[in-house]
Amino acid sequence: MKNCIATSLCFFLVVFMVGCGKNDTPSTSVGILYTPGNIKNENHRDETSQQDASTAVYLQQLSNKLKVMNNDDVFRYALDLQNQGRYSEALAAYNKIIETDESYPEIYYHRGLLYRDMDAQDEAICAFQTAVIQNPDSAEIHYNLGYAYQRKGLYTEAITEYQKALGLISENKTKQKSSIHFNLGSSYFSQGSIDDAISEYEKVLTYNPRDKETHQKLGIAYTAKGWVDKAKNEFSLSTEK
Repeated sequence: MKNCIATSLCFFLVVFMVGCGKNDTPSTSVGILYTPGNIKNENHRDETSQQDASTAVYLQQLSNKLKVMNNDDVFRYALDLQNQGRYSEALAAYNKIIETDESYPEIYYHRGLLYRDMDAQDEAICAFQTAVIQNPDSAEIHYNLGYAYQRKGLYTEAITEYQKALGLISENKTKQKSSIHFNLGSSYFSQGSIDDAISEYEKVLTYNPRDKETHQKLGIAYTAKGWVDKAKNEFSLSTEK
């Protein structure tokens, strides 16, 4: 029942977007190829009515619960829901905060992470864009915005955000810097900038010389350049135990 309710919420929640006008309305039409007999049609309608009634009751309960909570409590509740994978409910909680306080700290960043987890990249980009306006010196937000751009195939925009993240991140955060260089290299490669991709992958290996995935990516980049011997060496390192 919880899974049914969480799924149904996607069709009833109103998403309040600030700064972006995109509102995608998912289709509720499932389509029935064949349903023999009127009895099963009646059963189907009865089941649908019961589900709709249960969803309406749950939505009202959720709304009532959020109303009596202050924004700090709602935010913590939303984070907990998100960690549990109850994305639609978490989204409702985040939106409840935005209704009363559009400048609530980190609200758009966490909503961006939620949309990313929901594989809603357009909405994630919109949320991260708003978050970066509120906090332009956050390397983490620039990185996540870059990643959302990359997943959408917007490699030029992704590269710009990754470069900003590198300019803002602390020198001692080597693991994070390695991740940025790796994704920057992948974005360059997807864009066709092979030399830049090689440069970024080589930087990753300065932080983690035994990273097999990076050796494999570097081997592919070397192959694209026609550097067969260097590519073979990287592929060998990528399979080394």
